[in-house]
Amino acid sequence: MGADVIAAEKNPTAWLLQLAAGFGIFQALNVAARLGIADALTDGAKSVDVLAPQVAAEPQMLYRVLRALASVGVFAEEREGSFSNTPASKMLITGAPGSLRGFVMLAGSAECWRAWGDLHYSVETGKPAFDHVYGEPLFDYLSKNPGLARIFDEAMAGRSAAEISALLVAYDFSSAGHLVDVGGGNGALMNAVLAKYPQLSGTVFDLPHVVEAASGHKANEQRLRFAAGNFFTDVPVKGDTYMLKKVIHDWPDDRARDILSRCREAMSDGSRLLVIESIVPASQAPTFMTFLDLWMLVFAGGRERTQEEFRTLLQSAGLHLSRIVPTGSPVSVIEALPV
Repeated sequence: MGADVIAAEKNPTAWLLQLAAGFGIFQALNVAARLGIADALTDGAKSVDVLAPQVAAEPQMLYRVLRALASVGVFAEEREGSFSNTPASKMLITGAPGSLRGFVMLAGSAECWRAWGDLHYSVETGKPAFDHVYGEPLFDYLSKNPGLARIFDEAMAGRSAAEISALLVAYDFSSAGHLVDVGGGNGALMNAVLAKYPQLSGTVFDLPHVVEAASGHKANEQRLRFAAGNFFTDVPVKGDTYMLKKVIHDWPDDRARDILSRCREAMSDGSRLLVIESIVPASQAPTFMTFLDLWMLVFAGGRERTQEEFRTLLQSAGLHLSRIVPTGSPVSVIEALPV
């Protein structure tokens, strides 16, 4: 039994109050991320009187925020009024490997809070609360709001960097031949794979405006190309190995099936498909994945899935799950072959 479950059973009132007040801890995190506190402490502990002018904050108010965060292990109070980084707060440093600064700022944005505030709409209808609140899908909204789009990109890049590193350690791409990264964005994953495996070549397939924006990311110029299109209608690229990294979780089952089916149509009988996603554990142990699943519901109408749900979804698209390779990060490689 997990420690959280034990705590809830021993003192359910205190535990529920702590959960209900969790938004306060989060907003303190959001303030720290936006002010760049962790960045300012990279050269050692500082008093709030020194720190506050650096980050444009009022010293006593900053102290109260950092004191609260120190009580949960984010930052450490060395002596009264002086704070330093901890392993947790170092994850808020801009550009650090696996940095969560962008994710925290995204989650703390007004758009996210308004969408989460309408979670009941998603539960009642099965539709994204974000679309209901803002009148359009998330990605359409981002295309018109560059400030939030930059935070979104930083959030995705920070999490993706750590996942890609773990993926390259866990999965052997040496026999992949020509790779096709479907929905591959700016080519970060493809470039990382090609850099490690010089015998491979690859194509990144994504929407036209994504491909245009990614033109400056060809680190492996001779072996990488970009192709534009829509994976709901066609994947007109022939390859030996196809990849879908954190694409399927954006969509409900019917739309996810469409994407997988288009990939299956492009594949030869000897091709393989790598679905790189988080997998919800079958047990009832506490896991972030169950709450990430609610994120997908609120913002995209998608979902996180269990191993059996992936198996069923793949079968519906003419594919069978051959094996799962954990990576030591939140994502696993779900390898699928044509039926």
